Amino acid sequence: MRGLSALRAVRSASARAAPFRTHPQLAGFAPLNRSLLLPNTVRDSRSFATSPPTLSTATDNAASLKDIIAESSHLVLSINRAMQIVIDQENWDEMKAELKSLESEIKSDTIWEDDAQRAITVQKRISVLESRLKEFTSFQERVQESVVMLDMAKEEEDAALCSELQGDLEELNRELDKYSMQILMSGPSDKSSCFMEIRAGAGGTEACDFASILSRMYEKWGLSEGYKVTVLDQVKGDTAGFKSVTLQFAGAFAYGWCKYETGVHRFVRISKFGEVKRQTSFAAVQVFPLDTDSAEANAQSFEDLDIPAGDIKFETMRAQGAGGQHVNKTESAVRITHLPTGIVVQCQNERSQHQNKATAMQMLRARLQQRHKIAQDQLKADTHSSLPENAWGSQIKSYVLQPYQMIKDLRTGYERSDVDNVLEGDLQSMLEAAVLHFNKRK
Repeated sequence: MRGLSALRAVRSASARAAPFRTHPQLAGFAPLNRSLLLPNTVRDSRSFATSPPTLSTATDNAASLKDIIAESSHLVLSINRAMQIVIDQENWDEMKAELKSLESEIKSDTIWEDDAQRAITVQKRISVLESRLKEFTSFQERVQESVVMLDMAKEEEDAALCSELQGDLEELNRELDKYSMQILMSGPSDKSSCFMEIRAGAGGTEACDFASILSRMYEKWGLSEGYKVTVLDQVKGDTAGFKSVTLQFAGAFAYGWCKYETGVHRFVRISKFGEVKRQTSFAAVQVFPLDTDSAEANAQSFEDLDIPAGDIKFETMRAQGAGGQHVNKTESAVRITHLPTGIVVQCQNERSQHQNKATAMQMLRARLQQRHKIAQDQLKADTHSSLPENAWGSQIKSYVLQPYQMIKDLRTGYERSDVDNVLEGDLQSMLEAAVLHFNKRK
């Protein structure tokens, strides 16, 4: 967003502009006298350029200006609400005090000689604090500037200037919404990539088909949000769909967004298979962080996650898929069973058995790490490791296609009736509602 000097420059340019310059925000209003627009050969003539605007045009321009100002004011309210979430969620004054203390400590002449490891830790923490405070301060300044600029634009009563400011406010609102959601994701693994397992439950073929629908929905959501999505494993159903699917979302805050999808999902529609009647089916979703890039996760004792060789059973098999030089011809797929817990992971995405084994070990470590965290912290159901029965009465989300259309999160109460859009991957608003619900500061 430009500063006040830029605003004055825009105002000056606006005053020098041709009297019939229009803005895209006003293009939809018929009283812009589109019927008076002359052919190209005549449009630039002096007589047309100097024609005074009609009373109808002036009235409609005033009405459109009023609408733009009203919408811009609404955007400012939304921006202030998001900024308040950011302010309330963190103790920014304490963070500034910590940064000042660490900067004084790192200036010591003897810190590197006395404790080099401590010096490295302090430097890393300073970098994190500086980055967070810089981003916070930047948003604070932009929000304050937006209020000043809107007031000045109102005084000028310039529709083009107000419309341009409205575009800046919309961009700030989007950025601040995303930032406020990320601030709410304060868990030690929330910034990590993640694995997602989807398993068909009660409902037979319908449940397998529902598992494939969920897999496609989450995959399309991930791609739309800029994540690298990889299908690590698929076990086909007997008739249609999948008995289980394993996805990997690579990117910042993937776990923070996906972790509240853990639970049983219920699906109601007219069956596509066998007898044509309404049928209810279920699928279970589990999400595990991939903490390879998480400093907080790596800080905990590695011995807690060490896996003795005797506790692991390796199996190889031919991969399921469309075929190829290696798929279905060599035993490249890998299944790993952790004998003490009974946890089973499987990967068949890569052509190399070694690559599949490495990925499967990552999945196993993620599962064991999640289990270890839950055992220590006694986390609530939103991040539980063991799911309730994958059937009626245990669901967290309901997907109803018949007799009415509604997708509802039964924990937050958030619902949407545009089921086609949601199943096509447009579920960001539902994820945001879950993040807000489970991360409200108490």
